[in-house]
Amino acid sequence: MPGVRRSRPRHRRHLRWHRRWWPAAVLVIVTAAALPVTGAGYTGTTSTPVNTFTAGTVVVSASAPAGRVFAITNAIPGTVGTTCVITAYTGTAPATVKMYFTSVAGTLGAYLVAQVQSGTGAQTDCSDFGSSATLYNGSAPATGGPTLGPYLAAHTGWSSGDGAWAVSGPATRAWRFDLLLPNTAGDAAAGLGLTFTATWEAQT
Repeated sequence: MPGVRRSRPRHRRHLRWHRRWWPAAVLVIVTAAALPVTGAGYTGTTSTPVNTFTAGTVVVSASAPAGRVFAITNAIPGTVGTTCVITAYTGTAPATVKMYFTSVAGTLGAYLVAQVQSGTGAQTDCSDFGSSATLYNGSAPATGGPTLGPYLAAHTGWSSGDGAWAVSGPATRAWRFDLLLPNTAGDAAAGLGLTFTATWEAQT
């Protein structure tokens, strides 16, 4: 009608305003989610000193007159031989040292009365020997007793070795051998001989 002003519905403007707002709100949320983290939480650390692992050593040596337990020739009944072998352990690992015999040859051992001891001392002539254990024959050879042959045959390797000596560091031990070719051997021992190798071995 003439003279009547028609106004636009307000709800349309209101609707357009809402349409602009939601995209803007979404944009703000996405932008906030993409922001990098610029700080870190608290931390704490600890450490040990330098760690090491070192293998130990097992070393044993022996000294005897001329490098031998005995070197007797032209023995006759009544001949006595005495010698000391001084062993030294210089390893760092705890070990057990044993004595045994190899390369045994000859039959004179069936006649030689023997006594074997272990103890202290540093002289191969046994002048400072101190006995701490009797390994074979508790009697002095001069009074008789068992002969050397069976003793050599009984100790032929580390597992059957004699005189087990426990060591945990540098140490020494003396091993004394007393041998006698008795008068009772008579002519049966004439011309006979005996050779053997004495070995001291350390195992952990």
